[in-house]
Amino acid sequence: MIFSRLLPLAIAISQVACVSVHSWWNVPSGFGNIKELVSSIRVPKGSDPVNTYWMANGFTGGYMGFQHNSANERRILFSVWDDGKGSTVDVLKKGRGVIAKGFGGEGTGSQSYKVFNWKAQDTVYFKVKSQVNEEKNETRLSGYYSTNGGKTWNFMATFLAHKQKLYLSSPYGFLENFGSDQSTLKEGFYGNQTITSTTGKVAHISKFSFTHTTPVRNGEFYEQKQRLGPSKEVYMRIDGSKNQGIYSPPSNPQ
Repeated sequence: MIFSRLLPLAIAISQVACVSVHSWWNVPSGFGNIKELVSSIRVPKGSDPVNTYWMANGFTGGYMGFQHNSANERRILFSVWDDGKGSTVDVLKKGRGVIAKGFGGEGTGSQSYKVFNWKAQDTVYFKVKSQVNEEKNETRLSGYYSTNGGKTWNFMATFLAHKQKLYLSSPYGFLENFGSDQSTLKEGFYGNQTITSTTGKVAHISKFSFTHTTPVRNGEFYEQKQRLGPSKEVYMRIDGSKNQGIYSPPSNPQ
């Protein structure tokens, strides 16, 4: 398996060799346990082909973002998996129109998704909240999304992770092609990365580090940048040709 336990990504559910790029949030030293993650994604028009996953809020034990699944379907996703040591993850609540259930394969846990026609060029916000019960050794994790800049939030689901204290450690985002088409450009702008600690401290993340899968097929060009200026967005792209993309040619093609 390509990824460590921190990076199961969509390879755990797609069963294919996926190309992906990852942006790791630089959490301030001594920040403490994280109870909330917020971030946003904006996809340029024409760079949103099917079989692509833009993941906004990843952490040790789960992730949340959106996918383009078919010509007629797009989804918001929120998933939590067990720790591989006997824990289970149950669905406690789910929002209107949300499908929530357990999953298996390379790892087990619970997942939720909602068919939602998000559009390229629009900014979608995502939020994950953790409530750890130290005495019971369990965690409630809830996911939300917003289409109006975080003014109002749409509830996805709440999961109960037994035998796990899942603070939201090692936050990251990724862009992944979980299909077979490398000819079509896939891009995303990731921004507004904000963390909140269990003591109420808030930090707006402005520094990131990058990783990526080792290209396994011809044409898997990739690029990862932190944009300059006040927005401090992260830009990531995969696939397409060298002369495509917001920044072209890619600075780090295979």
